[in-house]
Amino acid sequence: MRMAHGQAAPTTVQSSLTRPTPGRTAPRVPHIARPRQSEDDARRAGPPAAGPAASTFLGEIPLWPGMTGSAQGTPARRPGSIRRTTSVMMERPQGLVGPLHLISTGRDLLTTTTGEAVVVGEARLRVVLDYMGAPGGVLEIESEPPVPALTDLVGASTRSGFRAAARRALAASAGEPGGGAATPATDHSLLGQLLDDVPVAVLVSGAALGRNGIFREGASVNAGAEAGGNPMIDVCAGWQQGGLLARLSAERRAAPGTPGTPVRAVSVPAGDLALGDDPLGWHPLPPMPPNAMRRLRRIDVVPMSPDPAGGDPADGEATRGEATDGAAAGAVPAVEVDALFRDSYLEAPGREVLVHEYGLEAEVGSAGLISRARARAGALPGRECPQALGSADRLVGLPAAELRRTVSRAFVGTSTCTHLNDTFRTLGDLPDLITFLGGTAER
Repeated sequence: MRMAHGQAAPTTVQSSLTRPTPGRTAPRVPHIARPRQSEDDARRAGPPAAGPAASTFLGEIPLWPGMTGSAQGTPARRPGSIRRTTSVMMERPQGLVGPLHLISTGRDLLTTTTGEAVVVGEARLRVVLDYMGAPGGVLEIESEPPVPALTDLVGASTRSGFRAAARRALAASAGEPGGGAATPATDHSLLGQLLDDVPVAVLVSGAALGRNGIFREGASVNAGAEAGGNPMIDVCAGWQQGGLLARLSAERRAAPGTPGTPVRAVSVPAGDLALGDDPLGWHPLPPMPPNAMRRLRRIDVVPMSPDPAGGDPADGEATRGEATDGAAAGAVPAVEVDALFRDSYLEAPGREVLVHEYGLEAEVGSAGLISRARARAGALPGRECPQALGSADRLVGLPAAELRRTVSRAFVGTSTCTHLNDTFRTLGDLPDLITFLGGTAER
């Protein structure tokens, strides 16, 4: 196979990466690479409030109406809860025009009713792809837990059909020795999330190139506007016809300007997510190298006590933060969910800036239906992007277990956002996470 830029042909890599054993008690020692923002002045200032009719500025940093600014800190873990955190590092160690490396990690951490932290699931994924020469073409892929069928994705594009192929690979591994009952279900759920994030992470990674004035020649429609591609107009609220991003993209295509001219981008400082008294609040995160990007997700799932009158907590007031007697006996508890999603870019040493950030709060009744959902926009690239927040209302009444399929099919067009939709879809893994809550009181 002929490859551009002197790259070698795709190679197959599928090996087991070293990891601790699921179910072990997490060590009570601090990890050294928590998400951190070293800009003390921005941290002390806190997020500015967006005005009702015009952009709000922190220096020369715009926040469009409807945006709240970057999240600061991480909520404390509650007794009887479970927290899933995932990260995708997008880096190009051989230079900005070299292969794109996606290094992804995920962890499920159970906090028992006595406050003990127990790792119940871990997964890792490494994907190397030829971003410039053959957009999205997979050169190498390896995972933990190992999934041999993923080798079928070597040479394939991450642009089309990747998620479906990854799901088939995971389903096939369930019947293989060491890939079914011997591997905790949550590990496959975690790995499924890391694989699910690959296509959009590849697309988003083009922002690092655009910010450095590097554009792919002859880019396809799906290549990503900031990397030289043409956007799919009306695919989401931010890229609606006549919107700010669509107009700026059209202007760039009509008058490309001087080669090497960087894309002018929003640069809202990323809030410090570190939780000083809880070193286990996030799984270990390595520091971001120059011009790297990172995608972070956090999902906290906390049981809600039944309504004193005997109803479902979704129908009235509920006491949050402790596993119920029913949960301890193995029943499915009603839960509240708090989630954070963030894409960021290392603009300069010590200066991590946002590309996208959303927050999501939801409640799920004991029948597994979404009973409440509210989305928050921290910082987004386009003025029209916050128009997608209202799509959270459409989650109410839907089964959490079917959200990956339902959102993919029904949440489309300018009333939605690709990244917010993906955040909604992560709630499809709630059944896996809730399963662990039933035994929190017994640990």
